Amino acid sequence: MRDLLIDIEPLRTSREFRAIFIARVVSLFGLGMAMVALNLQVYELAGSVQIAVVNTIMGITVLLGSLWGGWMADRTDRRNLIVCARAAAALAFAGLAANSFVDEPQMWAIYLCAAWDGLATGVSVTALMAVAPTLVRPDQLPAAGALISLTGEIGSIAAPFLGGVLLALSGPGPVFALAAFTTAITTLLISRIRSLPPVRDEEEDEEDSGSPLVAFRFALRNRVVGGLLLMGCVVAVFNLPMVLIPEMVDKVFEGGEMTAGLLYTAPAVGAVLVSATSGWINRAAKPGLLLLAAGFGGGLATVALGLSGHVVVAFAALAIAGAAGTVYEILEYALVQHNTPDRLRGRMVSVLTTQGTTGGMAGDMEAAAVARWFSPAAAAVLNGAVVAVAAVLIAVLVPGLRNAVLPQDADEDEDDTADEDDTAGGPGPHKGPAPGAGPGSPGGGPPAAAVTAGPTAG
Repeated sequence: MRDLLIDIEPLRTSREFRAIFIARVVSLFGLGMAMVALNLQVYELAGSVQIAVVNTIMGITVLLGSLWGGWMADRTDRRNLIVCARAAAALAFAGLAANSFVDEPQMWAIYLCAAWDGLATGVSVTALMAVAPTLVRPDQLPAAGALISLTGEIGSIAAPFLGGVLLALSGPGPVFALAAFTTAITTLLISRIRSLPPVRDEEEDEEDSGSPLVAFRFALRNRVVGGLLLMGCVVAVFNLPMVLIPEMVDKVFEGGEMTAGLLYTAPAVGAVLVSATSGWINRAAKPGLLLLAAGFGGGLATVALGLSGHVVVAFAALAIAGAAGTVYEILEYALVQHNTPDRLRGRMVSVLTTQGTTGGMAGDMEAAAVARWFSPAAAAVLNGAVVAVAAVLIAVLVPGLRNAVLPQDADEDEDDTADEDDTAGGPGPHKGPAPGAGPGSPGGGPPAAAVTAGPTAG
C-alpha cells in the first residue's frame, strides 16, 4: 500500500511545505470560484467575445509576469517576491469586487484588474516553482509534485461548482471578495516562512548576464533538460485537443451539454486517480523513461479519442490521457528542477511557462484548423500520433533523458544537480549548496506551480 498510495512525507517533515500547501488549498477554492464569476459577469455585461478578450489579456500578462518573475527570482529574495505578488493579486480581486458592487460595473475596470492579476500571477507562480527545490529534498520532488497535482485537480472539479452555487445566491461581488480574502490568507501564510534568497556562486555570477537566454544555452548543453524542453514543445502544441470537444459532441456523439460536461471532466478523473495512487512514481528506477512512456501513452489515448464512436469510449480515452499527463507533469517538474542549478531556476521556469502558454495557443489554432479542413476526429488522431511518435524518437535520439534518474532516498548525496557543462545526460556537479540544503531547511517544500494562480491559471 505504501508503494501505491500518495506519499505525504513532505507534509510531515517540513513546516514550509505545510504552510505553502495549505496556502495553495485555501487559494484554489477562492480562485476557482472567481473564475466562474468573472466569465459569467463579463458575458452578462458584454457577451462571449469579451470573455475571450479578458482571457487573452490575462494570458498575455501572465506570460509577461512569468518572464519578469523568472529574472527577479534569480536576483532577489524569492519569499518577498511571492508575498508582494500575492498582495498585488489580492488588490486585483478587491478591485473586481468593488466594481461588481456599483450600479453599473465597468468593463475597463475588469480589463485593468484582469491584467494586474495576470502580472501578479505570472510573477508568483514562477517564483514559487523556483523556490521548491531549496525547500525539498531531491528524493521528495516527485512526492511533492503529486500532492500539488492532487489538490489542483480536486480544486478544478469542486471550486467551479461551489462558485456557481455562491454566484446564484449572492452575485459576483461576494465571490470576488472571497477570492481577495483567500489570497490575503495565502499572502500571510507565505510571509511566515523563512527567507529564500537564491543560491549564488561568485564565479558563475561573473559569467551570468542575467538574460533569459542563459537558460536556453544551459538547456542546449544539458541533455536531460534539453530533451524535456524538446518533448515539452511537442506536447504543448499537439497535446490533448480539448478545444475540439464541443464539435465532437455535436458531430460525432450527437450529444448535448451534459455529454460535453462529462467529457470535460474525464481528464480530471484520470488525473485524480493517478495523483492519489502516485507512490510508485516516486520510486521509479528510470523516471526519464517513464516520462517518455507517459507521453507515448497519452498520445495513443488521444488517437483512441479520435477513433472512438461512442461517448463511453471517449470518456475512457480522455481519462487515460489525463492520467498519463499527470505522470508526465510530475516527472517533468522533478527532472527539470533536479537538473537545473539554483541560479537558473527562475529563468528556466519562465522558459517552461512561455513554452506552455505559446504552445497551448498555437495548439488550439492547429487543432481547430485541422478539424476544419478534415474533421475533429482526424485532428485528434493526428495530434495523438505526433506526440506518440515524438516520444519514441526522443527516447531513441536523446539517451540522456531516457536514462535520467532521481535520488531515491534522503541519504543520497544532495550535491548532485545539473551543471552547464554536463553533456552526459545526467545530474552533474553543482557549485554551491545543494538544492535541498538551504539554511534551516528541514527538507520539504512544494513544486508550487499555480499555488496562487489567478482565474485563468488556477
